[in-house]
Amino acid sequence: MYHRLETIEELHIEITNKCNAACPMCDRNFCGGATRPELQLAEWSQDDIPRVFDSRLKGLRNVLFCGTHGDPMVAKHSLEAVEFVKSKTKATVEFYSNASGRTQDWWSQLGRLLGSRKQGTDSHYRQSDLGIFSIDGLKETNSLYRRNTNFNKIMESAEAFIAAGGIARWDFIVFEHNQHQVEEARTLAKKMGFKQFRVRKTARFNYSPLGPEQWPVYSREGEVEYTLRPPTIKEYLNEEVSKFEELVGRYGSPDGYFEAAKINCLYRNKFRRIYVNAEARVFPCCYLANDIIPRSGTFLNRDQQLKVPAIRQDTMEKVFKVYEDRFNDLRIHSWNDVLGHKWLREDLEKSWEASLGDGRLKRCARTCGDAYSPIMSQSHDEKLVSPDQGVK
Repeated sequence: MYHRLETIEELHIEITNKCNAACPMCDRNFCGGATRPELQLAEWSQDDIPRVFDSRLKGLRNVLFCGTHGDPMVAKHSLEAVEFVKSKTKATVEFYSNASGRTQDWWSQLGRLLGSRKQGTDSHYRQSDLGIFSIDGLKETNSLYRRNTNFNKIMESAEAFIAAGGIARWDFIVFEHNQHQVEEARTLAKKMGFKQFRVRKTARFNYSPLGPEQWPVYSREGEVEYTLRPPTIKEYLNEEVSKFEELVGRYGSPDGYFEAAKINCLYRNKFRRIYVNAEARVFPCCYLANDIIPRSGTFLNRDQQLKVPAIRQDTMEKVFKVYEDRFNDLRIHSWNDVLGHKWLREDLEKSWEASLGDGRLKRCARTCGDAYSPIMSQSHDEKLVSPDQGVK
């Protein structure tokens, strides 16, 4: 069984799939341009909050408000959801945002909610709540990736959050265009009162339609405005990007590697986590959840399609076209019914030992295969305070 209620220790939730930004590597849009028409906007209602954060989740230790398509800041009921978690559970909260929205008062309210620390938890889990500010550069560079955001507004949001007692981390995705600003951003973060600074090394370049050395950025009309490039400084490179290319060469194709990989599910075995999307549907992880949105009509020519072949279609064919519609919907079914469904109860785990022809999911092999680690390789954290003041 993938999980029972009592074995879930982390919830990864997307309270809304709406967003103010247009990040080029985000799946909600065409490489930073127009929003994909297949994305049906959704958001939790007030009733979804107690429905998802069920009182029977006795082992719950951490909740990640972190969207795959949306920013939790945008959600109408995000503060209510955070307050519910803090008042009804013993879990810590991680709240991820580009922070280019809402009023300073709103950020102060969130800061007051996310200022608590725990003692005695094991090293895997947070010992404090955490507001994570996704800021990829300084004033002149941040919006090259975080398109449609305003750096001054972000700084005001962070200042209000920190002044209200919120514990904050600055997350910085490094590209060629901002790699020279990492140290300056780290210094600014420390000055502002951030407790952590995270360097993020994206592995998404090996999804690029133009190859792993560049990523096109489109206007809403479908014209290339500029390209993103990986950093040239080695310490900021995600070495898994080249490793995947090597595996494709060794096995003859991506599918060759997906067939051979030994799957060790990070969400279940390491994080003890499960994912709930903006429609209150439960998925093993955010990666499989992403596959329910079809990828059609793109501004790219057919021979420039994203290079990993048919992963999304593979998930649809083997899961969401096989089992009954919305079998994982908490608005229709109870947590126990969802977790006890045949796919989560037995078929998913069986697929990890099967061949691609017999049900193995390409998504599982790519994300959690033994020879390629795009998740665990992408982050490096640094405390910005003395050890006795720091947080984990």
